[in-house]
Amino acid sequence: MKKDVLVKVRGTQTNELGEQESIELVTEGQFFVREKSFYILYNESRLTGLEGTTTSLRVEPSRVTLNRMGLAKQRLSFEKGILNAGFYVTPYGTMQLTVLPSRVEVDLTEAGGSINLEYELQSNRKKISDNLLEITVEHL
Repeated sequence: MKKDVLVKVRGTQTNELGEQESIELVTEGQFFVREKSFYILYNESRLTGLEGTTTSLRVEPSRVTLNRMGLAKQRLSFEKGILNAGFYVTPYGTMQLTVLPSRVEVDLTEAGGSINLEYELQSNRKKISDNLLEITVEHL
């Protein structure tokens, strides 16, 4: 059964020069359990630059799979120590992005909780940035 939730997404990106950029999104979404996995669904906003895109997260104990659908399309899996490549498709073009997670922490129950990811983001085998991503889910 899908439940309405408050989804908070906070991301910090640090480039090779040590410059940091952070973004925070707070939005309503949906949360449910299916086949021993948690699912989080929410709509992106203009703030993230992905307005018109729906993000879904499939959350397992040691893996988080991100799937974006709509104006932007992307699918990436975050599993500690495992390099994962995917394509990021936007109205402006397509690029291959790769993530190498160093931390994948999942603390979710049917009551909500959090996901913490630390990963290196690469494009064309070159490091773009180090990233922190924290997602929390709270029931409304």
